[in-house]
Amino acid sequence: MDSIPPEILLQIFKHFDHYTVLTCLRPVCKSFSYACAILIPSLKLVGLPPALWEKVLSNTKSYKTLYNLARCSSSFRTLLRSTKHSQLQATSFRLPLPLSESEQVAVHLSSSPKIVEHPAFENICCRIEQGSLIYHKTGNNCPTDLLSFPMSEENATNPPVGTLLVKFPPRYGVTLRPVLINKTSSLGNAGEKAGVTRGVTVGDVYRAVKRLFVEPLTEKQAIALKEMRDWEIRKHEAVKKAVSKIERDAASDSTEIGSSVSGGSGNSRSSPIQDDEELPKEPIIEHDESEICFEQPMTSEFTGHSSDKVQRQREFLCDFPYVYASAHIGTTVGGVQVFVLTYH
Repeated sequence: MDSIPPEILLQIFKHFDHYTVLTCLRPVCKSFSYACAILIPSLKLVGLPPALWEKVLSNTKSYKTLYNLARCSSSFRTLLRSTKHSQLQATSFRLPLPLSESEQVAVHLSSSPKIVEHPAFENICCRIEQGSLIYHKTGNNCPTDLLSFPMSEENATNPPVGTLLVKFPPRYGVTLRPVLINKTSSLGNAGEKAGVTRGVTVGDVYRAVKRLFVEPLTEKQAIALKEMRDWEIRKHEAVKKAVSKIERDAASDSTEIGSSVSGGSGNSRSSPIQDDEELPKEPIIEHDESEICFEQPMTSEFTGHSSDKVQRQREFLCDFPYVYASAHIGTTVGGVQVFVLTYH
């Protein structure tokens, strides 16, 4: 290492953030330390060493406080993204996910942690028509590109989970296929070598929400949708016939009463009232509740609302252009954390 000129090391170190340079590269050897001193003369992060800032910020228990600090200073943002301090990682929703299943089970049994959802889910909902994200409380920003969303790479829950199911509760007797996000299966040995330990993120959840609504209908779902729509049409027609029959009977009765009064007859005759026609019975729908694999590519490309000719799962919701869905943490089913979409 000492044989490498410091000018070359300096050019290499410019590709790393200051936190990595100070905490990882500087202690390697004297040549690295000398190159770091040239790159960062103060050898400190905003006036203090990174280790001291970690101790200071570890006393902060609020995610919003850390988020505001990260927005104020790029040094703080780098520190929070690169820190190995467990308390800071937990508060900023950046705890690593245990790679082995035995470690995950041990953590779950030892502490029995309560799963807490990311604060972003309190302020953001997904528009079903386009699958875009909007703020439904603050109204200040409306990000349409999920990748540009600042919290998209943070854990969806704390502690993180490797498997998560995004589902839509039955509405009007209709069930949509849920989306299963399984980050543990995509890690394995390759994830261990690459150091990938991130659990399910906020961005993963909202990508799954969009995937849920734009997934093409299966044959079973298409049949169920047609039967439901045909039943709705027959039901409305039966109601219209019943209303028109009542109006005709009322008009006929008023005419007979008027004629009897004008003729001076004391006997009034009313037409017999027939039994109302029964409304068509709701069909028994056979739903397709098979899980959608999050990593699996879609069988049909989504081209948008106006030009897309393929039937999508969102077509179960007749008023989808005016509806939004919010994701909130639900129960755990079979060891899988569930996120439920609230329809509003």
